[in-house]
Amino acid sequence: MNRTQLNRALTGIDDRYLTMVDRKTEEVQTMRQKTIRTKKLFRTILIAAAITALMGITAYAVSSIHAARQQALRADLQIQENSVSGYTEYPESGPDSAPAPSTTAETRQAEPKIQLISSLQQGDFQAVYFSLSPVPEERARSFFFDNMVTEFSYIASNEEIPEDCWYTAGRIEEGIEKSFAHPVPFTEGHEAEHMVEQSSPTGLPDENGVQQTVTFEVVDPDWYRPLLMEHSYDQETQSLMLAAMIYRQTVDFSKPVYFSVRCLDGPSVWADMDTSTEEYIENYAPVYLADYGTVTLEASDTMFVSPILAEAIHLVNSENSGKLEIRDIRLSANGVEWKIVHDDAELIHHLDAEDPNFHEAFEKQLQWIRFQDEILSTAFLTFTDGSTMPLNASPAAPYEDGVTTLTSSWSGTIDIRQVKSITVMGTEYSFPELTPRA
Repeated sequence: MNRTQLNRALTGIDDRYLTMVDRKTEEVQTMRQKTIRTKKLFRTILIAAAITALMGITAYAVSSIHAARQQALRADLQIQENSVSGYTEYPESGPDSAPAPSTTAETRQAEPKIQLISSLQQGDFQAVYFSLSPVPEERARSFFFDNMVTEFSYIASNEEIPEDCWYTAGRIEEGIEKSFAHPVPFTEGHEAEHMVEQSSPTGLPDENGVQQTVTFEVVDPDWYRPLLMEHSYDQETQSLMLAAMIYRQTVDFSKPVYFSVRCLDGPSVWADMDTSTEEYIENYAPVYLADYGTVTLEASDTMFVSPILAEAIHLVNSENSGKLEIRDIRLSANGVEWKIVHDDAELIHHLDAEDPNFHEAFEKQLQWIRFQDEILSTAFLTFTDGSTMPLNASPAAPYEDGVTTLTSSWSGTIDIRQVKSITVMGTEYSFPELTPRA
């Protein structure tokens, strides 16, 4: 954690973002497969760079890097081997990602630009992989760790993004998500071996007016930064590859999505929720070093195999003796979807703060949330080779026509033909022979 991230935490970061971070950290530790085979990615990019050096053509270099990154992601996510649905690739310099008009190729290369690479639905999130260029090398090196940190902020929206949307920090608007891009995973779970202590001011004085500091553990920048530059940055084209995890409950991917990225210099200060836009811009607005523009993207939905269960699973909530029924478990290469019905679903999904029984209903809601989390977080898949993969609890629970939908997801993909069974609350349920859908 750096000063910027600490500041966000102290001023009320969105719980969904924290859930996402915790969830992704767990996945790094428990993934059955490696998330990204970065040696292959780096080797492919080295080949592209070698061709570029021989050709001496910058435009060819950009195209080669784009193709190399697509090929590496496709291979590392095992898209073809695992018959993955919900995966979309984007053409290089397509009409939506073309730079602004200019007079020469050299000028065009200097203009900030987003290049979409690919995207993959991962449960409640849409992973979007993209490149930014040009990103000066010193800026790329300062990304992710330095106290006066370089951040890449993005907005994803179902409507065109107005300029003032960049200056309404802390506000959650329907159909709009504002968050921060991160590197494509490449450390294969070795972060825990390279942790160091770091102190940072909180921005809050103690009772004597002395600035308070907090000490916490972070990944060693001296270990991480060279890897970041090696696996995510191309010096020849000044291109930095990043990923965004967009929450699908906020942004509707059945429609075109506007995606915009800017480079943020220094710590961003979230304004108070009651601060006007004008006051925020005057007193708190971050400094944007580069505007990489806006592209539109469309994404494919994941196709789940269903039904899997021979019959529904019936469970009892020990906190309130309520009955829960798992009507269906649907499996895909990158997620499990659970269809659940329980006694109090209608009551807790339509809470009314004015209802005299609100507190009782709220307590029941918490009881069912805890029970559902227990079911998902203790469940695991067993493969034909005897290996297992733990599942996780969903941060969202869409409700429709009496049915709650929960999702477990993971980084990377699996071959569902190799899944033998699922264990739920200690009982193993065998799967039929599964055939992935194209």
